[in-house]
Amino acid sequence: MVYFSAYIKERLFLYMDKFEEFQTTMAKTNELFTAFKQETEKLTKKIKKLEREMVIWCTKWENNNKILLQMAEEKTIRDRNYKVFQIKLERLEKLYKALQIERNELSEKVEVLKGQASVKVADADLAVPVMHSCADLDSSNMLTTSSKRAPGVRLEADPKGMNEAKCYSKGPLHGISRH
Repeated sequence: MVYFSAYIKERLFLYMDKFEEFQTTMAKTNELFTAFKQETEKLTKKIKKLEREMVIWCTKWENNNKILLQMAEEKTIRDRNYKVFQIKLERLEKLYKALQIERNELSEKVEVLKGQASVKVADADLAVPVMHSCADLDSSNMLTTSSKRAPGVRLEADPKGMNEAKCYSKGPLHGISRH
């Protein structure tokens, strides 16, 4: 029986060692399970947070996409308007140049006419004074004057208030003066 009790003791120690190993393994497994569970909870929280952020970013992307499309349409409209304004600007510049050329030509003509008028006025001063009646002036309905106006400028005749005593001229339709 001694042999039997030693054998049982030996088996008992063996089972106790295996039981301790089992408990140690179970403790490690419990620790790993707890760590895994905690890690899973953390990841679940992160996933939920990322899903919320994804929804926010998707919404922002959609809004930005709409805004981008609107901006593209506005840019297209502005580009068309810009082209129209460029064409208008070019036309205005051409018109401006043409008007400048015309103004310069007319200024030259005015200078030439002033020169001619001053020669005619000088010639008219040397000519014999001729009398015109108011009826002659009314029929032409135009008067020219050398006083207070540029030579050669025509004025419409005003038959009211004119009498024959005031209708005298130094020459034919040049330098009509009132007395």
